[in-house]
Amino acid sequence: MAVTDVKSVAAQIKRGELSRVYYIYGADIVQVETLTKQLIRKATGGNEDVALSKYEGNDVDMNELSDAAAMFPMMADYNCIWLHDFNAEKCREDQLKKLMDICDDAGEQTVIIFSVTGFDVKDGKKIPTPKNKKLIDKISKTGTVCEAAQRTFAEIAKWLMGLAQNSGCTLQRREAETLAARCMGNTVRLKSEIEKLCAYAGRGEITDQMITDLVAPSVETTVYALARAIVSLKPQAAMAELDRLYSMRTSRTFIVHAVATGFMDLYRAAIAWRSNHSMEDMKKDFGYKFDFVVKNAFRDCRNIQPEQLRACITVLRDLEQKLNSSAADERILLESAIVKMLEIASGRMELSL
Repeated sequence: MAVTDVKSVAAQIKRGELSRVYYIYGADIVQVETLTKQLIRKATGGNEDVALSKYEGNDVDMNELSDAAAMFPMMADYNCIWLHDFNAEKCREDQLKKLMDICDDAGEQTVIIFSVTGFDVKDGKKIPTPKNKKLIDKISKTGTVCEAAQRTFAEIAKWLMGLAQNSGCTLQRREAETLAARCMGNTVRLKSEIEKLCAYAGRGEITDQMITDLVAPSVETTVYALARAIVSLKPQAAMAELDRLYSMRTSRTFIVHAVATGFMDLYRAAIAWRSNHSMEDMKKDFGYKFDFVVKNAFRDCRNIQPEQLRACITVLRDLEQKLNSSAADERILLESAIVKMLEIASGRMELSL
């Protein structure tokens, strides 16, 4: 056994070829939850009440766990043990060693499942944190490790169309992509939103207007709309997006950071486009998860010079400094910065770079 993907584990479950130990984690929480439920259902034969032992977080006694792993299954093919959100970083070294020994010694009719949905195993880095990596590496030698990576934009759209179809509704690809973008690919939120839209549509078609009326845009989407309004020289639209951000009770720190991120996307795209680099190059070089973020940046950067975008980023840097060191009204400072960036984008302000 080794590290594998969601599809391979799902096929393994379907065939009934279960490993003794699983470690399932990743950015796509919905897939982690779905795969975990499928494993538990298969291992317990649906008899979770008598064949499943669940431990939450790090609230687990290793002696008790060892006893549970040695039990013979009753009314099910397997004795199933589920450790949800166990964080090895919070575990003493001797206890972690005992846990790994338990996984090694588990009987052939015991299935141990680690699933993580409540914290980032990688803590924002490219690889898991040291102790979690130690546990994952150990499990990968005899069991199955599966990282449910963030799905691509196309995969999310296809998934949404399938969910709608299963509920008796119709969702076209364009509308599915609109919905995915509106929620910034957050599959947990998307699952909830598609259920709401299907209930509203009955057994009909989910339209673009329904999505506009019923699905609030994410903060990130609104922030990008603000950045786009500035580079498109639309002051009324820019102020309207700022109003929307405040109505979401978004902190000013997040607003400034997110707008700066939006301008960085545009700046990277402007440099890439003028240097004859492709969208795929930009996505790969800077680790973007979604094609549509890069695609939109390429679309919106062409009517503004990189020097102007760089000047806007400088304005946002200065804004952050003023907000942190001044008692001035933050809304006034934000609006003043937007006006200044509009002047830069229009070419009316001389750049001193």
